[in-house]
Amino acid sequence: MALSTEEYKKLGNFFNQILESYNYQVAPKQLEGKPGKKVKSVREYRLQLIDKNKNTSEKVVSDLGALLKSASKDISNIEYNAISPNSSKFPSYGFTFEGQKFDLIIGRGANKGNIFEMNTISGLARAFSMRKESSEYADLIQKLNDSNDDFAKVGIVSVVERTGSTRKEGIPIENLGAIIGDIKLTDTTGNHWYISLKDIDGDTFSAYSGAASLFNAKGDLQENSAGAEFLNAFGVDLNEMQAGFDLRNKKKVLRKHIVVEKADKTKIKKIFERAWGMNYFYVRETNEPLGLLPYSRKGPGWKVFWIDRANLNKLASNITVTNIRYPTLKSKQITIFCENTYQKYVIELRNSSSGEYPNDIKFKVKK
Repeated sequence: MALSTEEYKKLGNFFNQILESYNYQVAPKQLEGKPGKKVKSVREYRLQLIDKNKNTSEKVVSDLGALLKSASKDISNIEYNAISPNSSKFPSYGFTFEGQKFDLIIGRGANKGNIFEMNTISGLARAFSMRKESSEYADLIQKLNDSNDDFAKVGIVSVVERTGSTRKEGIPIENLGAIIGDIKLTDTTGNHWYISLKDIDGDTFSAYSGAASLFNAKGDLQENSAGAEFLNAFGVDLNEMQAGFDLRNKKKVLRKHIVVEKADKTKIKKIFERAWGMNYFYVRETNEPLGLLPYSRKGPGWKVFWIDRANLNKLASNITVTNIRYPTLKSKQITIFCENTYQKYVIELRNSSSGEYPNDIKFKVKK
């Protein structure tokens, strides 16, 4: 019999009690947990640091199995997962209780990118409240003003982390800024502005769906899948990709030949329009110009531009595929290199859960 929401909340409170001394808690907004992100039959609890600047994850990983074993004789099948079945990067402990399978996912401490984002949010908030040109963020604010005249005309009263869904499917392109943004700014009229923030190493600007549909559980490429449709737009040879994985996995199978399509700039433009989205500020820490727009400058500072329809057209139009790398014995990644007059790109298809076949698509700008 399935547990009730109230019983799931009680379990969340129990986890908080045994983990508080380890600087961990169940994500407060999901104290009752939720169905697993990938394995829906499992009840997933996200464990996060209370003090994100103090990383105690190694201690929790070391001790949590014993804590669960000693907590109740009704907890069984305790198993450590180096990568959770419901996460692409975090470890977890799985166990069974009252006939229900659980997955406790152990979030790590703030990484370099997280710390950079938090520092930028707090720094911008101080700068807008102080309104002093001597602020270390004065240069960034000036670039924000320079890239959008309407933004320059209003005052900012709030700077916070953007929270909520990151799912782009079904969202109109003109509304994607509210999904892509990392930082939400609120002006004196109540209007929201969004910043997609990258540190100096932050070359990834978008994720894209479809990769997980490319292969079935047996490693057979699905030529009518969303992932195959994506790759066909770039002229990827699906036969060569299948052959690369067959070689890696020592499979000797006679495969049906799949017609190789030519790269289609119209389809590529639509893909890049959704990858970039629009109506937000792209902000990246930089020490050299990346050549996209004229107000990028040399020296430690910021690359800033507002993505409106005109800039989106520059970023997404007339993109040419220059090279494609297929899986080999040494690599299971598919890499697409492409470019237009304004920007060079790298698209990577890989498995972010340490598996064999791709489940993740990342778009990167190339320096």
